[in-house]
Amino acid sequence: MTKATRGWSWSEKLFPRRRFESDFPLVLWFAGLWLYLKSFLYVCYLYMIGVEPPPYSLATKVEIAYFALAFVPSFLLGLALWREKKAAVNLAIAFLIVDTPLLLFHVMRLSEAGFLDTGLTWLLEFGSLAVNAIALVWLIGYRMGGETT
Repeated sequence: MTKATRGWSWSEKLFPRRRFESDFPLVLWFAGLWLYLKSFLYVCYLYMIGVEPPPYSLATKVEIAYFALAFVPSFLLGLALWREKKAAVNLAIAFLIVDTPLLLFHVMRLSEAGFLDTGLTWLLEFGSLAVNAIALVWLIGYRMGGETT
């Protein structure tokens, strides 16, 4: 039996077809996509921090550790939400409750250092923070509504 006949390719595991069905919960689609993108953003943040000249401040070291550690859970939670795993909703809420203040700390640190002087950078950083908050509130509302299967 080949992979094609079994229907379990890597792309189908990472991007399930079910998420395109009309009855798939939009909140899980949105939060899953955001968490996938966040895992990529964490790698970008690590790269951006790496171009700063050492020695690093304590705040920068905390950010480096957090972004390096949060990459994997963010990716796995995105995958779990797209696969409609019941426990993933609660874990994603907990993750975003921790992540949102740390992301705010990151944005404020960049602002104080003068990195948000350009409009595009400001928009991207605060937009990321806003999408984080929207995903968190929407997941909490979804969970409180008891729609988790």
